[in-house]
Amino acid sequence: MRENELREFTRKALRRTPAVFEVVWSELLNLGYVADVQYGAREPVWLAEQGRGILARGTAAERTDGAADEQPPTGAERVWALSQLVAHQAANDPDVVAFRRAYLADGLIAWDDVEGWLNACADKDGEWTSDVSFTIPPGTTVEWDGPTARFNPPIAAVPAGIHFSHRTLAYAQPGDRGVRRRSVTAGGVLDGLRILTENLADAFAWQPALAAVFVLTGITPMIPAARIGVPAVKIRHKMGLDWSRRITLNIDPAASTQEVLAAFEDARLEYERHPRPHAAPTSHAGRRQASVKHLRLAAFAGVEHADKPWAARFRLWNERFPDWAYPAESNFRRDAGAAQRRLLSP
Repeated sequence: MRENELREFTRKALRRTPAVFEVVWSELLNLGYVADVQYGAREPVWLAEQGRGILARGTAAERTDGAADEQPPTGAERVWALSQLVAHQAANDPDVVAFRRAYLADGLIAWDDVEGWLNACADKDGEWTSDVSFTIPPGTTVEWDGPTARFNPPIAAVPAGIHFSHRTLAYAQPGDRGVRRRSVTAGGVLDGLRILTENLADAFAWQPALAAVFVLTGITPMIPAARIGVPAVKIRHKMGLDWSRRITLNIDPAASTQEVLAAFEDARLEYERHPRPHAAPTSHAGRRQASVKHLRLAAFAGVEHADKPWAARFRLWNERFPDWAYPAESNFRRDAGAAQRRLLSP
């Protein structure tokens, strides 16, 4: 099944808005699931199931930083000016100049025309390709003839451990809050654009999606003072691992304390927007730190004496911690359960 056919099959199976589906499809491409189905390792219905899993876990959309406006936003004058200077430097990058000379001979294109330009290049690049990784059998050697590798003895079959993946180009359309992706043909124009944009992103602290927009349109990517990362809910063997999620902050060394704090507050709000299987509804504003008593209670009831009946745990707690003694077992059980949930589902 071709990628566009598989995409349409998955879209109909998920029945989500175009904006939501773009997020899911981008993640399916990024994880290599699409390639697995295209090469027959999995069935199309499996891909749809993976898409439903992404929706259920509340996977955060990879958001773009956006483009720098013609005038600096209030409070963001420093990063706006920095973004302008960096884009000016990038415009003179030899690789950017070479790509534009080769493929944009008529000049930069409008942002609205990016999708059409990519489609035209994809048609010229030809059939999609995939990369494959697998375990080389013991005793196999690799012999090189220039850039060509040959296995000795030749590998006729791979019994297990094989994985397919696509090379994907990240980009964005005007008004997008999230990142779009499309698979590209190895060695084609879009593969060259992918390599260039990933290198630019690494060098200039851009996102690859906005680096692609810059190369094609000249629009300046905004470099934020702090970029946040909020992972999806983790599940292992049907057990929620909410406590293991970690917010990440990619911070400009010149960012102010206020900018970092604002970024963290945004990340906390984003974190709490994701559905969490075992967490009670809460808000950051009303969040309280657990007391020493309740932290000790969580470990005492949930680990140290988890093998004992509640009545025994209740008695042992009151004997060991008379200053924190409970008058009733029901209160003890309630607080012990709440303390554990607070730790495991922050």
